[in-house]
Amino acid sequence: MKVLYLDCFSGISGDMFLGALLDLGRIDISSFVASLHEFLPLSFAVDIRKVHKKGIAATQVIVSEPDPPKERRAKELFGLLAESSLPEALRERALRVLRRIAEAEGKIHGLPSDDVHLHEIGGGDTLVDVVGTLYALDLLGVQAVYASPVPTGRGFIHTTHGVLPIPAPATLELLQGVPVYTGTLEGELTTPTGAALVSSLAQSFGPCPPLVVQEVGYGAGMRDLEVPNVLRVILGEREERAIPEKNVLLETNIDDMSPQILEYLTERLFKAGALDVFVTPIYMKKQRPAFTLSVLSPLSLAPLLRTIIFEETTTLGVREYEVTKWVLPRMAAEIPTPWGTVRGKAVTKHGRVVILPEYEDCKKIAAQTGLPLQEVFRIAQESAFREEEPTPGHRENH
Repeated sequence: MKVLYLDCFSGISGDMFLGALLDLGRIDISSFVASLHEFLPLSFAVDIRKVHKKGIAATQVIVSEPDPPKERRAKELFGLLAESSLPEALRERALRVLRRIAEAEGKIHGLPSDDVHLHEIGGGDTLVDVVGTLYALDLLGVQAVYASPVPTGRGFIHTTHGVLPIPAPATLELLQGVPVYTGTLEGELTTPTGAALVSSLAQSFGPCPPLVVQEVGYGAGMRDLEVPNVLRVILGEREERAIPEKNVLLETNIDDMSPQILEYLTERLFKAGALDVFVTPIYMKKQRPAFTLSVLSPLSLAPLLRTIIFEETTTLGVREYEVTKWVLPRMAAEIPTPWGTVRGKAVTKHGRVVILPEYEDCKKIAAQTGLPLQEVFRIAQESAFREEEPTPGHRENH
């Protein structure tokens, strides 16, 4: 199982993350940049160079727009992503990261997330950093990401809104559920984009897990600090076995709400990053029919998902438990079939790969061809096992 560890001893930003992934030496940079230009409906230049930070050679990524707008609202950034030619799964993951940034800014300024003026993080560089990082993870075949605790830095920073404390309010909002520390270095070490990426991608935070190191990459920040201003990433292999993940289970009992709301609520929770949402029928006091809403959440997203539950339901309270979930290694897969490519999951069980075709893709084929759904599933699975290995994609959320 291919994993990536983020050693954030000098913090993390979008450009440092992308630079560190390119520094691993496994991605053809010319082809990579050409793909970004093809994907994104945006005029931009990417300068990728080798620099030295306190004696450590690192890759620095500088993204610039020749004629940038004065400022962008979040919905304009979302629009650029919607117009892109990115693969659907990659677009959805990038949108999720950008939405988290917008929601954090909106909460701080008391505005709807779509209407937030992003100022410093509304440039094309934010979009390129986010999309480029997620695309690079796909190209590297990374199945799981782990990270160290995140230093924020200290002091104050000059922004469009004036002088703000470090960590910036939006950065701190994005780091809810993530172990952080101030550290001794002056200045901003972790940016909103870096915070959004690490909190969205990392399964857990702490020391580097046991792995066989394959490559080490360094992504350079812009400033020179007392220590090397780099993000170190370690690419390695872990044994193919079930891996423990720390998650949060949010639950509430509801007996006074129309069940019609559940469809929209479930959709909104999944879009916000919930790992699972399910409803259990129960009887409450006086034998009232009711249901328990259960939401499985990554640690860092629990505050956001809790807020959505309060906004969209009649509940007055939410229970919250930290739970350990054991996860079998899995990857997104593309299965060639007589009707075209079907998405699926490749799951490793006891050293054997099991291919699970995606239900929605099979359902669409069944509707188009008139074949029974079970027959479509059978043919897709047979097609998968005829392949030596399904085409790998990104790590699946569980």
